[in-house]
Amino acid sequence: MEAEGMIKLIIESRIENVSLIGGAVRGIANGLSFDEMSSYHLELCVVEAVSNATKHAYHSQAGHPVEVDILLFQDRITFKVSDTGESLEPKKVRLLRFDPQKLETLPESGMGLFIMHALMDEVNYETLSGRNTLTMSKFLRKQEQPN
Repeated sequence: MEAEGMIKLIIESRIENVSLIGGAVRGIANGLSFDEMSSYHLELCVVEAVSNATKHAYHSQAGHPVEVDILLFQDRITFKVSDTGESLEPKKVRLLRFDPQKLETLPESGMGLFIMHALMDEVNYETLSGRNTLTMSKFLRKQEQPN
């Protein structure tokens, strides 16, 4: 299925630039009539992915591009966050073990992928020809028509 629309955003890998992506995602989600909570979830996931690229792929070094492609399909919105830094090694990602009923057991970091998987409908990561791409999709819910 071909995207009906696409926006490409590129920032330099500086942590202070991440909020620019967050504001853009929030604006796009609001423009697409997502409710406030869904808009926040989309913003949170994309900001987390861009932060991870900046911190982990580029080791917090400025001067590298982080790209975000926002694709709108009839049934979903998709975010592709790409970098050319160090690839994510799945075996380095630790499993989270905590009791959601006990706040003191929540980890202080390492929650990004967990959050993305919890809030998005699809999350995939791949590295092709030195380019890392995290793809996240959220299906659009059809508005109920009044009788």
